[in-house]
Amino acid sequence: MKIPCGFIDTHIHGCFGEDMSDHSTKGLIKMARLLPKFGVTAFCPTTMTISRDDIYRCFEAFMNASEALKDDPLSAVLMGIHLEGPILNPEMAGVQAEQYCMSPEEAMDLPASLEERFPGVLKIIDIAPELDGGYEFIKEYSDKYVISLAHTKADYDTAMKAFECGASSVTHVLNAMGGCGKRDPGVLGAVCDRGDIRTEIICDGIHIDPTVIRMLFKVLPEDKIVVVSDAMRGAGMPDGMYRLGNADVMCKGGRTYFGPAGNLAGSVTDMASEASNLLRFGIDPSLIVRSCSSNPLKTLHIDDGFLSDTYVELDEGGRLVRTVIKGKNYKGVLEP
Repeated sequence: MKIPCGFIDTHIHGCFGEDMSDHSTKGLIKMARLLPKFGVTAFCPTTMTISRDDIYRCFEAFMNASEALKDDPLSAVLMGIHLEGPILNPEMAGVQAEQYCMSPEEAMDLPASLEERFPGVLKIIDIAPELDGGYEFIKEYSDKYVISLAHTKADYDTAMKAFECGASSVTHVLNAMGGCGKRDPGVLGAVCDRGDIRTEIICDGIHIDPTVIRMLFKVLPEDKIVVVSDAMRGAGMPDGMYRLGNADVMCKGGRTYFGPAGNLAGSVTDMASEASNLLRFGIDPSLIVRSCSSNPLKTLHIDDGFLSDTYVELDEGGRLVRTVIKGKNYKGVLEP
């Protein structure tokens, strides 16, 4: 199976021991140069809920890394930053740092400030719309950025109002939000009723059961499903304890464990593994191609022509066998 443009990951915190929230230029460069091992040819490094000063440092590191990589022929493209925090509900923070969570009202000036200092870098903003100023924030910024519901206690009505105000996406659906019950349809119910909302799905088979993944691929519009890794620095690394934001996370057996209850905290999966999982789960190959490549690009309003002569190939079992970037075989791990 051939994936034109390669895998596009619009929600990834880190991998290979590095993390976006380290605000390290060298770390981002390392991620960009090693992600093609997973077939990833373009990505949006994603922040955690961190201080304002550290957010600015992350954006500065992004700018520096982009400049350093502009003539690198075999690195993954840095498309822009996905701001997962800080505009999240602290009651749904999970591994995110509650002390840095802000209401939309408190963060109203943040996107404009980032745009002034780092024009064109910010692409996706996550938000809990039920917090003070949520609808106003969405109306203010939805024509400039992808506004995505995340780490939220929003019910169906709140989600629908957020979509009416301009929110157009949902972050790692069914995770860090309520479920979809028979009398409480929640965010997912609103997504299904709207039919025009892009929906992130982590397809490691852990964050969402494979049966539910099959259900989502059946009920959601084919052009709105976006597969993401939500990977942290433990991806591509041996089992062990790794830092995620302000928390220590155990990575063991392909799963993350955080806190006394062993809750999930990001993932250690990758886009190639998720594509292989989807094939094993029974998802049609054409839907895998769309959800892992063209749909993420459409989320950012990017034409897939920006990655010419770039693709990945999977064998019959869905295993990655080749990453080609601008006509050249990537040889970090895979041989042509």
